[in-house]
Amino acid sequence: MSENLNDFYKENKRLVSDYVETRLDLLKLTTVRSLSRTLSMLILVTIISFMVLFFLLFLVIAFSWFMSDLLGSATMGFLCGGGVFLLILALSVAFRKALFLNPLIRLFIQTSTQEEEDEFY
Repeated sequence: MSENLNDFYKENKRLVSDYVETRLDLLKLTTVRSLSRTLSMLILVTIISFMVLFFLLFLVIAFSWFMSDLLGSATMGFLCGGGVFLLILALSVAFRKALFLNPLIRLFIQTSTQEEEDEFY
């Protein structure tokens, strides 16, 4: 009886350690997948942000040249362009939660929880 009980404990100990090891591997893989999706989304958001920034920069430069022709002074035209950037900055600071923080948080949450939805398809 003692030998059977001893064998039973040894076998179950091996099974439990295999189970725990498998669960840890699964946790590591899930973490790596979630982290890689989040980092790729962060890189994509950064690239898009730089593209929008350059678009705005060239748009304001064109506006500045237009205003300098209209006002007859390059200084006044580029001051108007600086004013546009100052207005964009003020609006960005005033509405930073609604424009940047909340959408980014939703995007990262959606990206990190998307893996659970993918497993069912």
